[in-house]
Amino acid sequence: MQLSQGDDARADTSQLTLTGHGFGHGRGLSQWGSYGYAVDKGWSSARILDRYYGGTTAGSIRNDEVSVRLLALDGASTITLASGGDYNVEGTSVPAGTAARFTRTGGTWALTTVPGGCAAAASPSATPATGPVDVGPSPAVWLTNDPGDDRSKMFTVCNSGSTYRGSFRPVVDSTGTSRLVNFVAIEQYLRGVVPAESPAAWGDAAGGAGMAALEAQAVAARSYARSEGRYSYAQTCDTTACQVYGGAGREDRRTDTAIRGTAGVVRLDSRGAVVRTEFSASTGGWTAGGAFPAVEDEGDTRSPYHDWKVTVDGPSISRAWPQIGAFSSMQVTARNGLGADGGRATKVVVTGSAGSVTTTGSDVRSRLGLRSDWFSVVSPSAQTWMLRGTPDGGDPALTSRFGGPKDTTLACDFDGSGRDGLTTYRNGVWTKRDDASTPDPNAVASPDATISYGASWMLPVCGDWDGDGKDGVGVYDTRTGTWYLRNSFSGGNPDTKFQYGWSAALPVVGDWDGDGKDSIGVYYAGTWMVRNTATPGRPDTTVQYGWKGATPVTGDWAGSGLSGIGVFSGGRWMLRDTVSPGDPQRLFDYGVPGDAPVAGRWTDGRDGAGITRPTA
Repeated sequence: MQLSQGDDARADTSQLTLTGHGFGHGRGLSQWGSYGYAVDKGWSSARILDRYYGGTTAGSIRNDEVSVRLLALDGASTITLASGGDYNVEGTSVPAGTAARFTRTGGTWALTTVPGGCAAAASPSATPATGPVDVGPSPAVWLTNDPGDDRSKMFTVCNSGSTYRGSFRPVVDSTGTSRLVNFVAIEQYLRGVVPAESPAAWGDAAGGAGMAALEAQAVAARSYARSEGRYSYAQTCDTTACQVYGGAGREDRRTDTAIRGTAGVVRLDSRGAVVRTEFSASTGGWTAGGAFPAVEDEGDTRSPYHDWKVTVDGPSISRAWPQIGAFSSMQVTARNGLGADGGRATKVVVTGSAGSVTTTGSDVRSRLGLRSDWFSVVSPSAQTWMLRGTPDGGDPALTSRFGGPKDTTLACDFDGSGRDGLTTYRNGVWTKRDDASTPDPNAVASPDATISYGASWMLPVCGDWDGDGKDGVGVYDTRTGTWYLRNSFSGGNPDTKFQYGWSAALPVVGDWDGDGKDSIGVYYAGTWMVRNTATPGRPDTTVQYGWKGATPVTGDWAGSGLSGIGVFSGGRWMLRDTVSPGDPQRLFDYGVPGDAPVAGRWTDGRDGAGITRPTA
C-alpha cells in the first residue's frame, strides 16, 4: 500500500552536495601551485616566492636556534627521553643508553634515570640508576657532543618514538600545564619540516625542475618559523596549527639539498622584518589575499584538490549548528569575487526547522571539515530511492534514481504486476516507472509514462479503488478535504469524487478490511480516521497512533492481505500490522532525518520499507 506526502511535510534534503576548489586557507604560497610553476613553467624558487608573497623581498638570517612545542606531549604527567650518546640534565651527566624519565610533581619535574633506554624505562620492573631528583619546572636537557647525522646519538622522545636533533626542556608553563619543547638550529629544524610539508619526490620531477618547489617551501618555512613567537616557552609548534615538524625521522636527501641551496634565505617586509609567510596545500586557482595581494594561481592546476566534490549528510550539519534544528538548506550569499563561481564564500546562511544562522565560509569549512572555504552548493537534481523488500532496517535491496528533487514520491502498481514501481508527482504532473529497478542505479531513469491530473495544492494518492488488481491515481484537495480518484493511470475526469477530511489532515490509503480494494482515511496529529470504502461518511475506525509532526505510513507489513499503520520520524519506523493502537510491533531505523518514507511491495509477499532522498 502507499502513502503520499506533500513537499511541505518533510525537510528539503537530508544531505548536501558541495563542489569546491583548493585545500587549506589559500593565503600566501600554494605548495601544489609551486610545484606546477616549477615543473610546467620552469620557474625558479625566487620567482615563485615573488608571485605568492607580493610586497616582500628576499633577505637572510643567521642559523639561530628555534624552539618548538611538541603538541602530542601537552599535559603529559611523565616524559621520557633517551639517547645513544652521553647527555646532561641540568648539569647532571647521563651516560649513553640511559633514559631520563621526568615525572610531574606539582609545578616541578622529578628526574629518574633508567639504564637500557626507552624500552627499559617503559618496563614496570626497571631498576632506576638515580632519582627521583627534583630538577625544577624547566630542566635543560642537552647532548654532550654533536651527533652529526648519527640518529642513534640524537634524542628519542620515548613517549612517541620520534627522534630529534637539538636539545629539550620539559616545561610546566604559567597555566600549570606540562609541555615538551625542542630547541634546534633553524637549518636543522627545516630538515624535519620541508619533507613533512611538501613531498620530497618533487625534487626528482621534470629532470630536477621540481627542486624549485622544495626550495620555495624551504624559504617559506624558514621565514614562517623565524617570524613566530606564539608562546612564552616556545616560538612555534609541530603541527598544522603552526607548520608540520617531524624531527630527524622525516629528513630526506632531496629536501636537505633544497634547504642547503637556500640557506638563510627569508622574505622581508618593507621595514626589513621577517614576514610570516603563510602557505597551504592548494589555492584552487586564486590566493585568498590577506597579508599578501591576491593573485591568480595558474600553477595550481597540478593540484589534485584544484577541484573537489563532497556530500555531507544533514544530521552532521545539524550537529555543527544545533540551533537550526533539522537541516534543510544552505545558501552562499556573499563571495570575495576572485575566481570561478565568484570565489571564496564570505557569507553563508544555514537553515533548518528551528531557524537559521548566518556565518562565514571559513566557519563552514571548519565545522564541516571541508577542504577550503571556496565552495558552492550543488542543487539536488534527482530523487534517490533506497528500497527494502521487508519492513526492517539494513541495506537497500534496490537503489534507483528517478524523478526530480522537489517531487513527491509514491509506490504504485499501475500495471497489475503485483509489484510497485516508482511514481512521482509535482504540481499536477505524474510520472511513473513500472520497474523499481534501473539498469544503472547512478543514472536518472526515464519514465514509462507521464500524465496530468491534479493541481499544485493537491496531494497525490494511489490505490486499487475498484479491485481490478491495478492501482489508479488520485488527489486530495488540501483546501477542502475533497478526494478525486481515477481507476487507472490516466488523466481525465474523476471516476469518484467525495469529501472526507479537512485542510490540516493528511490523506492515507490502505486495504483496512482485506476485501481486495483500497480505501481511504486521514491522519492528523497522531489520530487515524479510516473508512473501509472509498466513499464519504463517518470513520469506520478511529485510532490514536503517532504524534503531530510524525509522517504516517501504511502497508501490508505481515503479508496478510490487511494494511497496517505506522509512523516515520527522523529515520525511525514504528509499525503495527493492523489499524489498532498499542506498542509498535515493528520498530527499526532506516533512513535519516529529512528522508521521505515510501512503503511498497518491491518483492513478493509483503510490503517493505523504503526512503527517497533528493541528491545531486
